[in-house]
Amino acid sequence: MPALTLSAVPLTAADGTVLTPPLNLTFGPERTGLVGPNGVGKSTLLGLLAGYPPGRGTIDRQATAGQLLQSWPDLSITLGAALGQDEPLARIARIEAGTPEGDDLDRADWLLPARIEAALARAGLPGLDLARRLGNLSGGQRTRVGLARLLLDKPDILLMDEPTNNLDAEGRALVSEIIRSWPGGVVVASHDRALLAEMDRIVEIAPQGAFVTGGGWAAHVAARDARQARAATELERARREEARVARELQAAKEKAAQRAQAGKKARASGSQPKVLTDAMADRAGRTQGADRRRAERLEARAEAAREAAAAHVGPARALEIGAESTRGEAVVLRLDGVILERGAFRLGPVDAEVAAGERVALTGPNGAGKSTLIAAIRGQIALTAGQLSVTENLATLDQHAGDLAPEQSLLENVTRRHSGMSPHDAHALLARYGFQNVAAQRPVARLSGGERLRAALAMALGGQPPALLLLDEPTNHLDIETVELLEEALRGYTGALLVTSHDSTFRQAIGLTREIAL
Repeated sequence: MPALTLSAVPLTAADGTVLTPPLNLTFGPERTGLVGPNGVGKSTLLGLLAGYPPGRGTIDRQATAGQLLQSWPDLSITLGAALGQDEPLARIARIEAGTPEGDDLDRADWLLPARIEAALARAGLPGLDLARRLGNLSGGQRTRVGLARLLLDKPDILLMDEPTNNLDAEGRALVSEIIRSWPGGVVVASHDRALLAEMDRIVEIAPQGAFVTGGGWAAHVAARDARQARAATELERARREEARVARELQAAKEKAAQRAQAGKKARASGSQPKVLTDAMADRAGRTQGADRRRAERLEARAEAAREAAAAHVGPARALEIGAESTRGEAVVLRLDGVILERGAFRLGPVDAEVAAGERVALTGPNGAGKSTLIAAIRGQIALTAGQLSVTENLATLDQHAGDLAPEQSLLENVTRRHSGMSPHDAHALLARYGFQNVAAQRPVARLSGGERLRAALAMALGGQPPALLLLDEPTNHLDIETVELLEEALRGYTGALLVTSHDSTFRQAIGLTREIAL
């Protein structure tokens, strides 16, 4: 059976930081979903499976692996080169031109053009010119090119890192179809819970190691919640034991002090021979020393047990998004015949409105103009025609946390955005979003995806609470834990929402009630 087997391989960051203990995992013909917090090593694991040598441990490679290319270092290459078929196609072209070279005639694959055409068609790019430059394609189209290349290469095991990012509903359906029909194994790192529901097993990567659950996302959630409940129970038991040991040791100390005081009184009264009181004092000293060493061992053991239990319990986290009263506003957004132009792209006319407290999805395929319309609502681009009115109490959260300056600290970002806010109030705001004390001085560039989300929310919501919150693909680049945190916060938000997101699970979780289709 084709398989890739890791034996005692720890995951390490580029700077050498050890992210996990040594892992023992096998990846074969099943469909495996990789989950875990951002920065824990999921992409590192995919790189190891793709062929990178491990720093420690061994990988037994009894299968070929092919990784979906989504980030292309050179966008000037042609589609043929991106598919890895430049030279085979050039060989056929030389033969057809009557100028074959070397072993062209022996190595020519005359079925290749038909296979390329079929792969492009299946990837949703039928008839695309092989001479077209990759830079002329959209991000979603480039992901489809990567899928077509995998269809041509036919590895035993597919490796995919967030394959549905930047894809619309049609593209996501295509990825799911390819995974379902792939004859070999598939390993997918993803926060797309609809995609993870189709997996045969879930491997959760955590600082404590790897946790494997048979079945899809629902089975993993049940196992995860049960594991966390057990860990919380064990932590509470360890805390009670630590408190019991502390009480017992305190009682022993008080009893020893009472005995010492009684001995002092006996020596002072002279009621007992000096040799006896001296012997009693010596024995008491030795007993106190033994008791102290025993107490230190018990305290250390109880503390170690508590810390070990706490390592398996994540910190309690919550977000709360306030909403400003609309002061009688029945409508917080109105679009009347809005037309927008960006270069050759034209959107509109668009007629729509969002009522106070309403939850609305802004939908459409990639390239339909959703982000363009969001930019116009924010006042970032001018209207070509029509009228747009929007509440003054507006906040935005996008997938790139674009309002954050990476080189500045969190505190500097907040005070830059809210110029009238004092440093004391800025510290208090950041503390509410989990950045206490010196954490407020951290540069944005060093934040994880979840931390960037918290910082972006602090930036967006730090002033007057919004009557309308714009969300532009907010779940891209976030791990599932952070997405669930955002969902919980949005469920408690009472203002209006206008959301563009291809994540169907996210849209359902936050209770969108209707859509504006572009």
